[in-house]
Amino acid sequence: MGTGAHRRGAAAGSAVVESLSYALASARHADEAAACATGWIRETIGPETVVQIARPDAAGRLRTVWRAGDSAQLDRAQTTARRVAFQTRAYSHLDLPGAAGLRVAFFPLVCREASLGVLEIQAGRDAIRDRSGTLAAVACHLAGVLAGLAERQDLEQEVEALQGVADIGRDLLQAEGPKVALDIVAGALWREFRVPVAIWWGDDQGPRTLTAVAGLNTQKGKQLDERMGTVLPWARATPRQRADLRGRFADAVGAGRVTVREAGDAVVFVANDEAPLQRRVEMVGTLLDDTLPLLSRSEREEQRTSRMAVGLAWTAHELRTPILGVKAALEVVAKRSAPRDDELLRLSLRELEQLAADTEGILGWAVGGRDLSPRSVDVAQLVEDAVTTYRLLHGGTLEVVAQPPVMALADPTHIRAAVVNLVRNAVLYSHPDGVVTVQVEEEESAVRVSVGDQGPGIPVAEREIIFDPFVRGGAGSRAGAGSGLGLFITRRVVEAHGGRVWVDSEEVGATFRMLLPVDREELQRFAS
Repeated sequence: MGTGAHRRGAAAGSAVVESLSYALASARHADEAAACATGWIRETIGPETVVQIARPDAAGRLRTVWRAGDSAQLDRAQTTARRVAFQTRAYSHLDLPGAAGLRVAFFPLVCREASLGVLEIQAGRDAIRDRSGTLAAVACHLAGVLAGLAERQDLEQEVEALQGVADIGRDLLQAEGPKVALDIVAGALWREFRVPVAIWWGDDQGPRTLTAVAGLNTQKGKQLDERMGTVLPWARATPRQRADLRGRFADAVGAGRVTVREAGDAVVFVANDEAPLQRRVEMVGTLLDDTLPLLSRSEREEQRTSRMAVGLAWTAHELRTPILGVKAALEVVAKRSAPRDDELLRLSLRELEQLAADTEGILGWAVGGRDLSPRSVDVAQLVEDAVTTYRLLHGGTLEVVAQPPVMALADPTHIRAAVVNLVRNAVLYSHPDGVVTVQVEEEESAVRVSVGDQGPGIPVAEREIIFDPFVRGGAGSRAGAGSGLGLFITRRVVEAHGGRVWVDSEEVGATFRMLLPVDREELQRFAS
């Protein structure tokens, strides 16, 4: 054949391979790609051609996954040649003994330096020799398609897994407590993998309690609990104790292998250790790491209060006073004009400007998103400023007993708000002609601020609960309805500073006191 004929043949072969590559690209799964390649090979070489595809199983052994045509009986030489082609990623062939003119060619399926299997073609010696280049190109295209399909399948499985975890996460957000959350997780793992799941949990550092079981009936669950004995937090268990618990669980549920994952305060046991399940358990465990501590804290509380709702109500409470002050000042100006009115307006403006600067920080801290910014401040001067502002805006007889400087570690914005709340509370519950006294004293390693009134007094039964949110004293104030947040805000602020607040009261009058540490070394002592 002349040079021109060779070129025309090569061009034709290239065009055919290109058309095959388009056909392979449309394959949706491995069998469809194998059928496409096999059909093209048999059509090109001849209908008697035998085509086989071997791929490694989980143990790495080559297994025939596709065959077209009746092949001759395999012997050791063919098996060895197949294995060599797979391991070396190099083409080889073998002439069949006793079969005149027949040859078996082994084309390794390689993509990005990874061996995916072997394309094995049994046909006439001359046919294979003449088309070896084209067949090698077919093997190359087939390997790329198989690799792409495998990656797509992995991605689809990963997306499905992430969707499953997202569904679990959505359900965990609605869980009423740790036990409900663990039931959700155990049930989800059981439904997907159909293997027994058991979760031990405890809200402390002591032994865990069997809390959630899926895939076992009630009787077997009890037997499992008895068989396992004491389950310690996984981080505290020794390697020997961990191995013993794995063995006990495997024996109790009839499992060969076990997956264990500590998640938050829980220990999750699953009767399987296959890779997909391990990945899912790890993802779910990460969700529990974040969710269980939150649910545990919520469950310890007598009622679950939305921090954001309280924070918004808190900020509204802090906004109310200066806004009412501006309203009162404007009402006065509307009636008459006097130098004192200008002073009221200027003071109200300063209050609103300060509030605009402080509100974001107050709200951020109230809902737990920001830290306080304590520094050394003169509490006596801070109290004097707060009382002066309140007196000008709202009137009332207020006396301050303090000898500045009286220094303490405090966030001035929040301590000022706490003092104003105590003063406002004292004025509202006092007789209109009564005197409210604010006293600042130095104590050993602390500063005491006392706000005393001449009101009706506070019954013993109310002296603790009046510091809770949305609780108002039974005596009632002169202003009528209120939010019941003032004393709660004061308590939160003082406790956040490492101090404490309480009330002393007789039949007439009450004195609210707050104690603040002088420096950082005293924070822990006062907080305790």
